[in-house]
Amino acid sequence: MSIPKIVGIEQEYAIKIANAADLSAFHASCALVNAYARKTGLRGPDSKMVWDYGHETPFQDIRGNLFKKATGQEILTAEDNRRINVSLANGARLYTDHAHPEYSTPECASALDAVAADKAGEIVLRKALEMVHKELAPVHISLFKNNTDQQGHSYGCHENYLMDAGAHQRFIAENPRKTVSVLVPFLVTRAIFAGAGKVGSENGNPLKPDYQLSQRADFMENLFGLETTYARPLVNTRDEHHADSKRFRRLHLIVGDANMCEFASFLKIGTAQAVLAMLEDNFVRDDFSLKDPVEAVKIVSADYKKPLELEDGRKMTAVEIQREFLSRAGDYFQKHGEEAVPDAGHVLEYWEEALDGLEELVLSSDMAVEDDPSEMTAKLDWALKLWLINRVRLGKNLKWDDPQIRVLDLKYHNIDESEGIFYHLQDREVAERLLEDSDIETFVARPPEDTRAYFRGRCIEKFPGEINLVNWEVVGFDQGDVYRMIPLMNPMKGTKDRFGRIFEECESAAELIAAITA
Repeated sequence: MSIPKIVGIEQEYAIKIANAADLSAFHASCALVNAYARKTGLRGPDSKMVWDYGHETPFQDIRGNLFKKATGQEILTAEDNRRINVSLANGARLYTDHAHPEYSTPECASALDAVAADKAGEIVLRKALEMVHKELAPVHISLFKNNTDQQGHSYGCHENYLMDAGAHQRFIAENPRKTVSVLVPFLVTRAIFAGAGKVGSENGNPLKPDYQLSQRADFMENLFGLETTYARPLVNTRDEHHADSKRFRRLHLIVGDANMCEFASFLKIGTAQAVLAMLEDNFVRDDFSLKDPVEAVKIVSADYKKPLELEDGRKMTAVEIQREFLSRAGDYFQKHGEEAVPDAGHVLEYWEEALDGLEELVLSSDMAVEDDPSEMTAKLDWALKLWLINRVRLGKNLKWDDPQIRVLDLKYHNIDESEGIFYHLQDREVAERLLEDSDIETFVARPPEDTRAYFRGRCIEKFPGEINLVNWEVVGFDQGDVYRMIPLMNPMKGTKDRFGRIFEECESAAELIAAITA
């Protein structure tokens, strides 16, 4: 039986700096990280908490030694470590990744919690921006939750899903045929409801669409691979699991777009949880292998109603392939229940709603929305952005390559509520919501209660001055003469049900350790 599909999102934000010619993107990102750390009381003069990189193996490949590479990384000093990292009381991590800020959500059991935790990251970074703007005026920094700068650079919204170690080894590491026939076709066609929308194309896309569904499609070049910044694969093969690898594995996906719409984000995550649960239980016996999956990514993005050629000669549209997965998922949850995917009922409901709506949606040859009876423009990022852009483009008689259109594309993703177009649309109730503001605010300060993120977050909240190091797998306490490490090797453990009372009763890390030992 499939294990719960615990999920976490790593969102890389684009950064734009004005009124500061000498401020690099790296230093601006560090300023944001440390501003928020100070705001939350995690950057005092006695701060010693660092992010432990000891369990990170970004250059090891599940396919074996043939694909391994040396990192070439130097060991960071504690001061440099804190300059680029802060672990938060909500169980998340905020850090500088190369030349942009990145927010990694805490581990979540349900898709709806994952959407709320991801949205909480936007609030975290808005609060950081407020502080930096006060401290560094007249410097102005803008952050964009998207995947391309339209200058040939792409950055990711990475998804991480917990898998059973045996199933991961069988279906992905050793014999990926099942992945090719099930998971890959799902990921390729998922863009029809999960794409963020994009004006134009990059990276030599031969189709050269004026507008397309996915921002990442132009940058997908391989079926399997280790890389995340070039030669990007549909299925990442990084051997870095952040859990007991004898029992659990992490599936790291980099093919998805960053979503602003809650409906699209929920479907992106929830449908992936469902398909992975079915993959683990070998429930889908059909073979949907695509003749050329990498090419198919670009076809779906450019024209989602165009049939794709399967390996066996059949031709199916992206919607038809997704309907097959929806049908199998309905049968699966009826047989196995919803233990692995807590939001399964809503996943199935919204999945069908999106597919019906996409079949009814009518676009002109010039990508204008002619008919949208199911209001996909209120639910899906690519459709909402397309509707918005066309109001301006057609109203002013602009061509698709007009600079004003690309500016609109980018401004849609600005997370500043006063500047970002998406938030103007949401405030006017043009964009449909699944969450209340209070649902999101909860995850700004507090961790999910049903994963190990609860234990980590409460430790950071109550005992920040006693923590020496932290990562996804461990919390390390400085106990004077010794360090005490609390392992968090099972993402499903460390929950409020088990440790809530202990945290309320303990006033120090020493008491916590004693209570756990007892």
